[in-house]
Amino acid sequence: MSNPKELIIQRMASREIFMKYMYQKALSKSEWKDIFTDFEDFISGVEEDAIEIFNGYGGREIEPLESYREVILDCSYLMDISKVIEENIENIDDYINKYARNWSTDTLPVVDLSILRIAIAEIKYMFTIPGKVACNVAVELSKKYCDDDSYKYINGILGSVVSEN
Repeated sequence: MSNPKELIIQRMASREIFMKYMYQKALSKSEWKDIFTDFEDFISGVEEDAIEIFNGYGGREIEPLESYREVILDCSYLMDISKVIEENIENIDDYINKYARNWSTDTLPVVDLSILRIAIAEIKYMFTIPGKVACNVAVELSKKYCDDDSYKYINGILGSVVSEN
């Protein structure tokens, strides 16, 4: 991939697939270690879903001899987000617990929690991603995967995190 539009599609697909991985990891209550290695194992089991997500963002068809991972995934982003979450999960969860009125990391729906963790990791630790972009993407993912009004409190929590900068 070389043009900016393709890179954006790759990043969007990677973020959504990673959110699904975070959801599975949170459900299994496993330790937040070796995240990138675990993600590589996870992606092997969801190839068709990953390609469908990529195509849903307008990604091109994958040629028979191409590696779907190389075409659809932004590996640099995935390595960065994996490292950030692994090193900062407690701080990320502290932000959620601080701003999620009447909710906590123990009581939030797991999909909402997964979206929030990624967005807060991007806002607080991945300085190449503008806070507004992280918030907008999180809201769009929550509209797709969460209960009808979840996007409102996700947006509120993230707005508080961004305002703290």
